[in-house]
Amino acid sequence: MIRTEVDWQYDTVQANDSSLSTVNGTYWPRGKMLGGSSSINGMMYIRGNRDDYDEWERLGNTGWGWNDVLTYFIKSENNGSPKVLESFGGKYHRRGGYLDVDFYSDTNVFREILRQATREAGFKQLVDFNAVEHIGYGRAQRTVRGATRCSTAKAFLNPIQNRQNLHIIKNALVVSLFFDSANVVRGVNMIIDNLYSLTAIASKEVILSAGAVNTPQLLMLSGVGRRVDLQPFGIPVRVELDVGGNLQDHVFVPIFFGLGVPITDITEMRREKLINLFDFTLRNRSAYMFDRLSDFMGFVNTRDNKAQFPNIQFMNLLIPKQDFDAMEFFSKMGFNSNVLRSIRNHIQSQDMIVPWTINIDPKSRGRLRINSANPLDHPSITTGYFSNPEDLIAIRDGISIQQKLLSTEVFQKLQASLLRIDIPECDAFELYPDDYWECYIRHMSTTLYHPVGTAKMGPWNDPTAVVDSDLNVYGVEGLRIVDASIMPTVPSGNTNAPTIMVAEKASDIIKKKYL
Repeated sequence: MIRTEVDWQYDTVQANDSSLSTVNGTYWPRGKMLGGSSSINGMMYIRGNRDDYDEWERLGNTGWGWNDVLTYFIKSENNGSPKVLESFGGKYHRRGGYLDVDFYSDTNVFREILRQATREAGFKQLVDFNAVEHIGYGRAQRTVRGATRCSTAKAFLNPIQNRQNLHIIKNALVVSLFFDSANVVRGVNMIIDNLYSLTAIASKEVILSAGAVNTPQLLMLSGVGRRVDLQPFGIPVRVELDVGGNLQDHVFVPIFFGLGVPITDITEMRREKLINLFDFTLRNRSAYMFDRLSDFMGFVNTRDNKAQFPNIQFMNLLIPKQDFDAMEFFSKMGFNSNVLRSIRNHIQSQDMIVPWTINIDPKSRGRLRINSANPLDHPSITTGYFSNPEDLIAIRDGISIQQKLLSTEVFQKLQASLLRIDIPECDAFELYPDDYWECYIRHMSTTLYHPVGTAKMGPWNDPTAVVDSDLNVYGVEGLRIVDASIMPTVPSGNTNAPTIMVAEKASDIIKKKYL
């Protein structure tokens, strides 16, 4: 742990305070404000694969190849599964790290149905997605402690919260980087509880870890970014870098399998929910109604069936008959009223398994821009989804692979069928399957919330790079970025574990510099 000397400068700010000043027509308290965000991930512990990180190194990022980063994945981990720990000679996992990783200790009849169907369809069954093999189906481990989430705060921050060289502030909105007269970052400005202005001064450096959305926003509001993005809002350009570019994300598209033979009983399901709630609350045990099947997943390569590494990930959602709680999930995905009505009608009449097809090797790129000089304004995000047609084709081919499960004996016994979703714009294409699915994908695609790359790591001669391989921001002293925004390409799987790895490696980089 690096000790950082900090001066705390408090200044009370009220809504009608005369200390408010105007900049380009926008009111700012002393110490400009930047909006922050937080989210809760799905707890999946998926590292990606060797080629993801070897590609980072091929792009000029020395020390970020697979053999380098594997050390830091293992360093964090406290793996609770003997089967996983012992696989491949214990090379890929360990006990003793801060981060608890394990399988949910539940039973789920739907998972066994899918396991049988995927085995019958010829998919290899994998024990560990985070070791040597990456093509096949299996259960993913999660960042869990018993039946509860093992968040990074619980894993890394709580055990050390009382250290004398650590000061934790809640409800703090970081609003800008604090520069001296040169391009040296001396600290950060923030607002606490919408009442207090505070400037934290660092004796060594500032580490920016605001994520792939708020990190580029903060940089641009502080004058680090493209001139074309900053000048319209009167923000002086300190360093011109391609901040906000290289945006990548995992797009997913759901399809819906209805089961003609009922698996769940409504009354029994409701009774079991109460029992499960009791177990969860008093015994810290997980239960399948909380899981919804999402940890049983698969990886395939739609471009090359002999490939070692995947370009498509499959996840699954369980929706028992008349379990309308699932509608909350779909309503937040931005689907229109026709789609939501179709889904609700299907839930009314049958059990469903909803496979997701996820493009984990996207070729499309987007961009994030600020909308104003007011940090409370959300940035503008141009996702760029399907700007490269290869991405749409990959998902279409992934959906085709998913449908092969319908031909398996286990699915036929359950009278499984592909359910129609009401999308009038796609009706004209029904006789042309490829055209229909491309229309369906454009209407049903949504984000898996895995944005990365908006402060890209790369060598000095890469015009799109924002940070070097030690995560220092080019053209600025005293500023390092440690979050998913530095990833040059998105890993082939959920981004929780890779982001933790970046932080672990960064901690060694920082200690090496100062010690």
